[in-house]
Amino acid sequence: MGRCFLLVALEYRERKQRAMATKASWLPFPVQRLSQEVDRLFKELIYRPWARVSVWSPQVDLYETETVVILEADLPGVEVQEISVAVEHKELVVQGKRVLEQKRAEDTVYRRERPAGQFVRWLHLPTFVDRERIRVEYYDGVLRVTLPKLQ
Repeated sequence: MGRCFLLVALEYRERKQRAMATKASWLPFPVQRLSQEVDRLFKELIYRPWARVSVWSPQVDLYETETVVILEADLPGVEVQEISVAVEHKELVVQGKRVLEQKRAEDTVYRRERPAGQFVRWLHLPTFVDRERIRVEYYDGVLRVTLPKLQ
């Protein structure tokens, strides 16, 4: 059942990307941007594993220079082995998991604001990138992904 759903979701995503390519050519830019954001929200709903109790979304900066696209994400408390970075078509997918220390049963917790659990961020890239030369760095809780543009 799960594998069938995944295949259907992947097929839907491919059809949606083809439709977006044709739709983007005739829509005014502000409407294109709105359409992309709505599509991103639906993607996160479709691909988010429903079994999660705790979901959080780290803050990111995505910008480009003449030669590269750069992502910086704040991931404090996330172990480097828990982070996954992938590029699919013109989307950057950053996944990971942060585990917080469990409090003992006899401890009284007055406030818990630090998010924990798994996260997935799907970010639309402004251009195609060279997958072979992607550089990923993680230092002091900040993930930096440098994506060279295709020549």
